[in-house]
Amino acid sequence: MFAKSLLLSLLTVSVANAHFTLRYPEPLGKSAAKQDQGPCGGYSIDSNTPVTQFHVDGDAVAYASSHPEVKVLFRIIEGNSPDGPNSFKGYPIVEQYGSGDFCEPKVTAPKDLVGKQGIVQVVQNAVDGMLYACAYVRFVSGVNSNLPDTCKNGTGVDADFAEDPSLEAILGGSTGTPSSSETTSAPTATNPPSSGSLKSFSLVAGVVGFAVAILGGL
Repeated sequence: MFAKSLLLSLLTVSVANAHFTLRYPEPLGKSAAKQDQGPCGGYSIDSNTPVTQFHVDGDAVAYASSHPEVKVLFRIIEGNSPDGPNSFKGYPIVEQYGSGDFCEPKVTAPKDLVGKQGIVQVVQNAVDGMLYACAYVRFVSGVNSNLPDTCKNGTGVDADFAEDPSLEAILGGSTGTPSSSETTSAPTATNPPSSGSLKSFSLVAGVVGFAVAILGGL
């Protein structure tokens, strides 16, 4: 009985803390304690907020996720308010398989944002609900040819395009993904999501399944 209670407690803690960490661009804050609070995981922009250059024709968004499967929206917002009227889908919605490091190096923004500041928002639709993180950026021209070391995929991490009405609803009346006339790296069949070596669930999923199996036998 004690072992069953202990395993249940461990599983509860694991799910409660199963969030993600935005590694690039520099996030507004690094704690995931309030990551279920939109639009930026409990953080807001102030005078001390770091600003990262973000290339409109293609730049990296990198994070580490503890979820074995999650759908992700990369949203570009003009201005310093996450509730601003102008937002754009920086890349089609991605479904990530496998927990760990993930990077999409070709997130784009409209060319007319060059010279302006804005927000890169990452929203994950996960088993524990919607999770949010934001970065404050200054848009610059071109493609980022010097990607950060954090732009990498973990072993067994893969991704594919996906549909998700809940994530689409966050965009509201925005203008959507920049067209091919606005960006040089619009996603196509030959420009798929960043991928790893294998589309599979991670060790985390196996550990949780093992724990559930033990519980079933107690």
